[in-house]
Amino acid sequence: MSEKGKELYEHVQQKIEALKDKDSEYAKFAEIWRLACLGKYRSYDLRYLYEDTSREYIEKYKPAIIEAKEKFVENIDEYVEKCINVMEKTNKFKVYYAKTNEEAQEAFMKELGDAKIIYKSKSLEAKDIGIMDVLKENNIEIKETDLGDVLCQLFEYEYPSFTLAPGVQFSEEEIVAKIKEKYGVELEPDPEKIVQFYRENYRPELLNDVKISLTSANAISAHDGTIFLLENEGNISLLTRAVDKHIVVAGISKIVPDEYDAFMVGKIQERITNVDAGYISVITAPSGTSDIRGTRVFGMYGAKEVVVILVDDWRTKAAKEDLFYKDMLKCISCKSCDFVCTASRAFGNVYASKYGIGGLNIVRDYIHNGIEEAVKDGLFLCTGCSNCTNWCPSGVDLAEMMKNLKKIATEKGLCPPSLKKYQEKILGGKNPFK
Repeated sequence: MSEKGKELYEHVQQKIEALKDKDSEYAKFAEIWRLACLGKYRSYDLRYLYEDTSREYIEKYKPAIIEAKEKFVENIDEYVEKCINVMEKTNKFKVYYAKTNEEAQEAFMKELGDAKIIYKSKSLEAKDIGIMDVLKENNIEIKETDLGDVLCQLFEYEYPSFTLAPGVQFSEEEIVAKIKEKYGVELEPDPEKIVQFYRENYRPELLNDVKISLTSANAISAHDGTIFLLENEGNISLLTRAVDKHIVVAGISKIVPDEYDAFMVGKIQERITNVDAGYISVITAPSGTSDIRGTRVFGMYGAKEVVVILVDDWRTKAAKEDLFYKDMLKCISCKSCDFVCTASRAFGNVYASKYGIGGLNIVRDYIHNGIEEAVKDGLFLCTGCSNCTNWCPSGVDLAEMMKNLKKIATEKGLCPPSLKKYQEKILGGKNPFK
């Protein structure tokens, strides 16, 4: 084991030790996360929302989703070009095709102009592409609108969290205490009272003050350039309508062949998490009207301008060179791999990267920052159980990707001491138990 390997091993061990302290941030998250995973896992087989279970629904449409995603990966250049053409010519979007994250960051800052504040919805893409870091470096105020992200801002929470419910670790008592500390307002520790507070005090701002907004996309249709966005809070509906400029930042892997595939991606995301997507936004152009003698004018009540920044960075290379993480291109961000992950349940957000919890975000960290970061994220906590692969609705073999990462780490002398001993026993005496 190299010196760097020892350093990384000790770093992970320290975080695991913190789990034993029930008052630590790691322990607090792990406790609620295990309950959430158990509840989600059991609910897959229940018929409390629809006639069919989530499991039945996923299995019914899984072949179609896999086919759509594989078709994109196999014809990546064709679909990207087709999508950009229709977005620009028919949908009247302003489109940037960024070959690198740096190009995407430059395009975003150009579109932001002199603005010193940006309103955003939940967007892993903004983290992945580095836009969040650039905004902070340029002292741009970031206004989260998803309640979970709003709470993380309120608490200045910097630990990895769950993308779909980033504020799940905060109790009602903690939230109202923090609201009192920051706003001087006393609330009952009741979810409805907390939601009412934000509706009454934050919603008017979203309706009247937003000039530029940032979202990602759940899926994008190459056929007609339509952007699909799902939500349950209504914040995205406000951000994409009561605004001058709506900026969409998405990796090209969000593209699927047509709008039917895009819609199914959204519905799969909804059903696999058993969260009602109360609103589905289907955006095909900026707002406009032709009511004055048939002249089409953009910018009626909704967004005056829709800017789309499509980002390649590692994606085309992964597809064409058949890199071991190519399956990342098939991911639809449903997060089902997190719910069923053995390591995630055991270690919570110790098993995570700066992009979020779980194995997929550890692979993401490797792609952007290298193998040492992946090991630091808890790579070797993965048990290889393959639950992630077995449950994935789009056929992503995350277990195989993790196995490849472990191989790379081992070859660089970064595996934990215990695994190194097993390796020596197997290679030396052909028996790991002696």
